[in-house]
Amino acid sequence: MHEINEAGDTQMSQFAQRLMHTPINLDTSHYPTLPEIPKKQRGLIDSKESGYAIWYQGQLINADKTGLNIPYKNNYQGFINQGNWWQRRSWRLFYLNDPQQQLQVAVSFSMHELLQTVLRAIWSQLAVSILTLPLLLWLIVWSVRRGTRPLQILTETLYQRDPNSVNPISHDVPSEIQPMINALNDLLQRIEQTRARELRFTADAAHELRSPLAALKVQTEVLALTELDDNQQQRIRNLDNSINRTTHLVDQLLTLSRLDPLTAPPYTTTVNWTKLTTAAIESVSLTAREHQCRIQRQYQTEATKVLPLSGDPTLLTILIRNLLDNAIRYSPAHSTIKIIMAADSISITNPYNGRASINLQRLRERFYRPAGQENSGSGLGLSIVDAVAQLHGLKVDLQNLYNAEENNHLFFIKIYH
Repeated sequence: MHEINEAGDTQMSQFAQRLMHTPINLDTSHYPTLPEIPKKQRGLIDSKESGYAIWYQGQLINADKTGLNIPYKNNYQGFINQGNWWQRRSWRLFYLNDPQQQLQVAVSFSMHELLQTVLRAIWSQLAVSILTLPLLLWLIVWSVRRGTRPLQILTETLYQRDPNSVNPISHDVPSEIQPMINALNDLLQRIEQTRARELRFTADAAHELRSPLAALKVQTEVLALTELDDNQQQRIRNLDNSINRTTHLVDQLLTLSRLDPLTAPPYTTTVNWTKLTTAAIESVSLTAREHQCRIQRQYQTEATKVLPLSGDPTLLTILIRNLLDNAIRYSPAHSTIKIIMAADSISITNPYNGRASINLQRLRERFYRPAGQENSGSGLGLSIVDAVAQLHGLKVDLQNLYNAEENNHLFFIKIYH
């Protein structure tokens, strides 16, 4: 606004000086007028926005249409405002006086037009900004996405990464995030070293415990053959149960320590589920007799067509054995445990006391045992089952079922692709 007013005042001053030094007919009755310009040839002339007037000895001798409204001020020189800038009819006036020639010149310009000039300049800038703002925002978003694309790729890679994988992350990234990749690779290497130490410790500890446990087992059996009263015999039986439970835990820990580092079965061949389940049933037959349980195997398809799979028979035998062992331990006496062999799955069903609450989600946690269980166990059986199933691309589904015909609750485990 200041710059435009400065330019306007300068032009009004120059115009007034030109009028003062221009030869003028001093006849006060003579008002020369220019010929009317056709409308099509007028361009952007707006005679209502400015005007001039010339007085000689106080009498108006020359003026345009707008200048006729300029008030006469005797012996006044300089600028003066007529009205306020926000009003439509407000004027900026400049008077120039020559006492020797008794001439006075006045030039007027609309202050409203000055304000409109400022507003048009501002709006033109705003219009350009508003029109280019979407493009600018798009360019910013595109630039940010392009710049962060390597981070997005790294994020997707980490999301899709196998949790057990500690392979180094690719170094094919921009130099700006190379230090972060180096730090992540160093962290993965340290995690692998820590995990390896833990696995070695678990395996070594479990292995070292087997010998003293076996010696304790022998000593307990020898002690049970001696002549002892009933209370002492009961204590020996409790000791024997504790040794058995500890031995079972050690065996499970050894199995887990061997399974954890694996990413694929160490040996693969076509699985014969009949032989495999027979071996598993034989390995738990003694436990089944002790708990007075019966294992029943049923085929829903031909034996050779049961759940086609290539894998490690030893590991899969451990999987079935652990499921049968759990089913035997947590089934009531005189129960029947069913193994159902189907073309797309293998299921194991056993009855259990429905009054006991079972958290199916937590059953897979290591060392978790449902509250109120009196049977011996380590809480590692299903963890081993999950580990073996993942190595073979299998899924394990746990369900609680109610058999209305027999009015009992069933624990159902299904193994499938």
